[in-house]
Amino acid sequence: DGPEGVLVLARPGFVCTVNTTGAPVRIAARGRVLLASSPVTVDGAEAVLPADTTVWWTV
Repeated sequence: DGPEGVLVLARPGFVCTVNTTGAPVRIAARGRVLLASSPVTVDGAEAVLPADTTVWWTV
């Protein structure tokens, strides 16, 4: 689950979060960042996902 305009795909071992909006969104940090298409700011249990950005999390 994510905010409107955010797609979350969960698979064994990783989660992929895609922000399809034109603005940054605050989301739950779903693990450790494995790879991101733009810099992602993680602050404890939350992260800021920039506009038009995808992040892959290890879980």
